[in-house]
Amino acid sequence: GHERNLQEYIEILLSKPFKLKQGFIDFWVPIFLLSKADEYALFDSNGYIPSLNEDILELINKKPEMFKLKAFDVVGIKLELFNRYRIFLSQPENFKPNNKAFIQTIKPFLSFYRDLNEYTKNTKHLSKRALAIREVIKESKDPEKTFFEDFPTALGYSVQELQLTPDLAETFIIKLQEAIKEIQTSYDRLLAGF
Repeated sequence: GHERNLQEYIEILLSKPFKLKQGFIDFWVPIFLLSKADEYALFDSNGYIPSLNEDILELINKKPEMFKLKAFDVVGIKLELFNRYRIFLSQPENFKPNNKAFIQTIKPFLSFYRDLNEYTKNTKHLSKRALAIREVIKESKDPEKTFFEDFPTALGYSVQELQLTPDLAETFIIKLQEAIKEIQTSYDRLLAGF
């Protein structure tokens, strides 16, 4: 998707033809962001901000230049892949995914990583693929990039490849499943080895 700095939007509102007053903008921007929360993704320098709270809204008013907005752009192969992720997570398919659907779909991956024990977060005793997938989840800052670039790359695919060969998309998800299962069970294997 296309991303723009929040300050750029504010500049537009301050200039012609709108010429809105700063006081009104300070009041209006948070309301707009809250009411349209399902239609865009918000980022700051640390990456994706999944939900708005009072502190973030206050900071948005003080330093809008710190924030970027981005609309998710999910069509074609991306939509197909997105729905394969959802099926993998036992979520219903969604052919017009908004921000909410994205959050729903990325959350299980992030929670999966967060809930791993220290051994599993750090062990090197995993296949190259599993290590790469664990790293992607750990470093994930943008769900769109995670799903459509980093996961495929970690398993040795490009989105272009997946686009040209639909059968590969299925193989890709199977490999992703295997890598996640391997990460999940690495601790059990360690214990079994004793």
